[in-house]
Amino acid sequence: MRFGQEAVSVVRALSILPSRVHLISQEMENDIYDYYNADMPSPETFRQEMRIWKSFWENQPDKPESITSTLTDVRACSILFPNIMKVLFLLALTSVMSSSTERANSSLKLIKNDLRSTMKEDRINALFLLYVHRDIKLDYDKIIDDYAMRNPRKMVLMNPLSLSIH
Repeated sequence: MRFGQEAVSVVRALSILPSRVHLISQEMENDIYDYYNADMPSPETFRQEMRIWKSFWENQPDKPESITSTLTDVRACSILFPNIMKVLFLLALTSVMSSSTERANSSLKLIKNDLRSTMKEDRINALFLLYVHRDIKLDYDKIIDDYAMRNPRKMVLMNPLSLSIH
């Protein structure tokens, strides 16, 4: 299986969106409950809540089609549907966490190419961290000074601009 059970559960939870709620099966509902019940405010009422949620949305002419539009829709009341709203909120967070992971993986592909495939793991980890956190400004003079202090015999490091000519 390419995707783990966690990913399957998250995708199944998308079926509680109002535009898709008519497609939800008992197996999908059980899977959503099993995966999210620890996070639900009142898991014992989830099944009744789902029954009301389904019947409510099947009679509505316009149905929200995304997680954010459902969370902001005034008809999706967190007082009437606390468990469902909690699941939708967690789904919204999951997509954010997944996209940052995807960006990190694509960054690693840029760094680990054929030319750099012989690099040691600690060096590639350092390059990866530099790339991911490229918004942090580095003091290059301090880095060079630190390197010179740690490795005094490797090379003589002098700043040619600081030499005075007599």
